Amino acid sequence: MRRLIPVLLLPAVCLSLHAESTGRISGKVLTKEGKPIPGAKVLLKRLDRNWQKELTTDKRGAFLQVGLDPVVYDIMTSAEGFVPHLDPQQKIPLADVLIKEIILLTPEQARAEAVVTGTAQTAPEDPGAAADVAGRDDFNKIIPLYNEQKYTEALPDAEKAYKSLLEAQDKYKDEKAKADVAPVLEKVERVYGICLALGSSDRKAEAEPFLTKALAANPKDERVITGLIEVAKAKQDKAGEQNYQAMLDQLQGPNPDKIYNQAVEAFNAGQVKEAKAQLQKVMQVDPKYPEAYYLMAMVDFGENNLRGTKQNLQKYLELAPAGKNAATAKEMLNDPSLKHIK
Repeated sequence: MRRLIPVLLLPAVCLSLHAESTGRISGKVLTKEGKPIPGAKVLLKRLDRNWQKELTTDKRGAFLQVGLDPVVYDIMTSAEGFVPHLDPQQKIPLADVLIKEIILLTPEQARAEAVVTGTAQTAPEDPGAAADVAGRDDFNKIIPLYNEQKYTEALPDAEKAYKSLLEAQDKYKDEKAKADVAPVLEKVERVYGICLALGSSDRKAEAEPFLTKALAANPKDERVITGLIEVAKAKQDKAGEQNYQAMLDQLQGPNPDKIYNQAVEAFNAGQVKEAKAQLQKVMQVDPKYPEAYYLMAMVDFGENNLRGTKQNLQKYLELAPAGKNAATAKEMLNDPSLKHIK
């Protein structure tokens, strides 16, 4: 039995060694009166490298984060209606917990305390920090909307995030903190540009500098290219639209729906030659696209190409016997002018 004891202890030893490699932080965010502040943001920012983690307090004002490397962090706490609070250079203990009770003051309380003591909790020493937190908070709000392509709904907070982070970058005195903002601002600019291009009706042109910058960083960004297509349309820049569409087609492959819509636009504008060229492209990309054959039949009929009209109507009915234009196609094929065409 004695020989088995070391073997049985091995898992416990391994767990103990693993547990001692990290630390954790736990705490509460409270008002001056001791009431919890739910939904407060607690931003942990490492000082040794570019890493940060944002926590949100629960209904008790509590927050917890485990698995933290035992190094030094700046802790920035903020909540709507309160002055942001910075706890600089907080060391996470190895295999232990750093317990924090963070008191946030309203602006009025902070001013009053400053008058009495001269040591009030005020905005962080670096004037860019508050704007940094606000910008990141607004950006986090829009991510679910952006992922669901609800660009119109996301636009207001995207604009706020962009302006706040731009302000932070301008006001930061700490060069490292300013450098940390740059990649986040770049992400926000991209999303803001996409929201402007795809979510606004009259501000699409404002998106162009953001989107061209994002495209330079990633020439295969399909959502950015789609936004630039919309910007080109708004500017009535046909060459630009075609250029960006070609880029998108190269990434996605030709889209028969888009090509067909271009054919319809050309046909309705009386540009028959252009409509015919686009319809031929649709048929090459998707030979079983019924509406392309029906519209080609209309083009042929307008050019008095009765044989082409009949062949395309027959092809349409072959592909879509119960299609929306099936009744019209059958009626035309029964007309004497087409019925006897071989």
